Amino acid sequence: MQKQRKEVMPMVPFQKITEACKTTGLSQYFLRQGCKNGTIPHIKSGGVYYINVQALVEQLGQKEQAD
Repeated sequence: MQKQRKEVMPMVPFQKITEACKTTGLSQYFLRQGCKNGTIPHIKSGGVYYINVQALVEQLGQKEQAD
C-alpha cells in the first residue's frame, strides 16, 4: 500500500495585488495605495504591481513587534 504524499507548493514571492490580497487578507485598496506611496515592497512591470509577499509579511511582523 503506497502512502500518498501531500506536496506543499512553496509560496510564490511576487504576486499580483488580487493574489496577494487572498494570501495576506489585506484589502486590494490597502495594497494598491501602499504600492503607490512606497510602503509596500513591490516591483512594477508595465502597469502591473507585483507584491513581494514574503517581505511584506516580515515587514508587518516587525511593526507588530515594535508596538
